[in-house]
Amino acid sequence: MLRPHPRYQCFPSVICVGRETEITIVPRDISRVFREENDYEFGIFGLRDDLVDYHFSPTLDRPFHLVDGCLRFTFTAESEQEFSVRFRVNGGKEERLALYALHEDLYQLRPLKGDFHSHTYYSDGQDGVAMTPAEYREEGFDFFALTDHNRLFTSELAADLYKDIPLGMHIMTGEEVHPPESSLHIVGVGQTTGVSYEYIHHKEAYEAALDELESTLTHVPEQYRRRTAMAKWCCNEIRKNGGLAIFAHPFWCPNLYNYSEEFLNILFDEKLFDAVEIVGGIGTNGRLNNLQLTTWQEQAFKGNVLPVVGSSDSHNHYSPNGKFGRCFSVVFAKENTTASILEAVRSGYSVAGEVPRGDDADIRFYGSQFRLVAFAHFLYEHYFSETRRLCFGEGTLMQRYAEGEPVGELLAAFASTVSDFYKKFYGLLPAPTLPAERLAFLDRCRERQRTEGPATKGSKLYLYDNNTNVRRE
Repeated sequence: MLRPHPRYQCFPSVICVGRETEITIVPRDISRVFREENDYEFGIFGLRDDLVDYHFSPTLDRPFHLVDGCLRFTFTAESEQEFSVRFRVNGGKEERLALYALHEDLYQLRPLKGDFHSHTYYSDGQDGVAMTPAEYREEGFDFFALTDHNRLFTSELAADLYKDIPLGMHIMTGEEVHPPESSLHIVGVGQTTGVSYEYIHHKEAYEAALDELESTLTHVPEQYRRRTAMAKWCCNEIRKNGGLAIFAHPFWCPNLYNYSEEFLNILFDEKLFDAVEIVGGIGTNGRLNNLQLTTWQEQAFKGNVLPVVGSSDSHNHYSPNGKFGRCFSVVFAKENTTASILEAVRSGYSVAGEVPRGDDADIRFYGSQFRLVAFAHFLYEHYFSETRRLCFGEGTLMQRYAEGEPVGELLAAFASTVSDFYKKFYGLLPAPTLPAERLAFLDRCRERQRTEGPATKGSKLYLYDNNTNVRRE
């Protein structure tokens, strides 16, 4: 994960197109406080503004004013894009911050980082039900779904452990279903009842339902008809129980690819799924994800358009070759609840994210809308880099709580930390300013520096004030 700007923050950093907004640049490092005695140059530029010559010299001449140690200005964005906020202090190095303007539909939605596909040792994973939610929160996740193979109850147990404590993180129910005699894997997320229970414990009723579905699929080649009926039944049951049916890792390769080209086309042509996992944790290189991405694009050209998600399919949070924390989704939802998240995915307000192993800066996002992908890149660098730091403390406390330590009240105090930051980031809460006592402390520091300490440049010592350029012997 990228580190946020070390010296300054912009509040809000996300604004609404066409709406005049007051924006405050707040020193993160309080020694960088804005002072009237300094000379400031300030400007703002759209990254997608029309540009005839990219060798242009930006003019930093926009109006602003200083208040309580911060720089404040008003701005009205005329288009949806990222803006570069730039300023200099006393002719020094140009500082750059980022600002993003959104149209109203996207501005009203909250960005959430999540994982729709993960496992514990209750199926074939290596991590526990108690610690898994905590470790996801430590990684900066707003939500995740626990989707053990053919069992929903483990996700219910994970949520139940923390049910008495308010959390900033949302734990979703889920299971990965794959009926007998089929290589099909479908991730069901958000359902209230397990689908696998039916084909395990009510086999006769399940087979009868397949017979009925199969009779409607005479247009499907016979060798695929039963398996297509299985896929249709699973997706129908997931939706009936309130869940989202996700086509999991279409190019999983345990020996051979798990779907022939003909069967894969049938599954898309039948329009069975609510979303497709184009980024997943299967495989240690990018080949399988690349094939899944290309398949999704090719199917979209044919008219089989599906929303996308990214998931880690994590089986071991500590594996050096694993994708835990590196494959995920960014969902733009009304709120951090199961209903809102599923609605957002179904409506196409999601992108899949992938961070290649060993290079946190090389983030890749995939989706059907340029505006969502472009905004996700901005968020990864300037928003999720901040919220991950906020989440780490809560995740650590969740681990201690899971181990039985009496930290419930302390954990509850963290519950609104990320949501409060989101509101400031979007201007839904007032921008923070430096309190008077901090400014007074800085005044004392500056006075002692001026009266007691020289300015140093390597081994040279210079006095302040009237003797700036006089060398002390």
